[in-house]
Amino acid sequence: MFKTENEPLALLVEITPRLAKKRFRQSIYEAWNHLCAYCGKPATSLDHIIPKFKSGSSNRHNLVPACRCCNHHKASMDMEEWYRQQDCFTEQRLEDIINWTQDDKIEFITEFSLDNLGCA
Repeated sequence: MFKTENEPLALLVEITPRLAKKRFRQSIYEAWNHLCAYCGKPATSLDHIIPKFKSGSSNRHNLVPACRCCNHHKASMDMEEWYRQQDCFTEQRLEDIINWTQDDKIEFITEFSLDNLGCA
């Protein structure tokens, strides 16, 4: 029906929820080279940077690959506070994680002021 499975309409028509979830998770692992964002060992799970327990979402930029050990030990603790206490802590990895969380932020730049809208 479609030339490739990656065509936008093919993705809408032929992708199952299970496959969509698998691709979503896989894209996060691939972005981090399948390594734990915290210690650099092979990742086996995804960790919520802001825990779900603290209203963290399951969007792409609140999830990082983690080895089971880091994921288990971090639990629902604040990521930066927990991570700074770990033997595997590096400023570079912390910066990478913080940058990852900010990739989904949209900056709105407008040429209009309230005066232009007749609101002042």
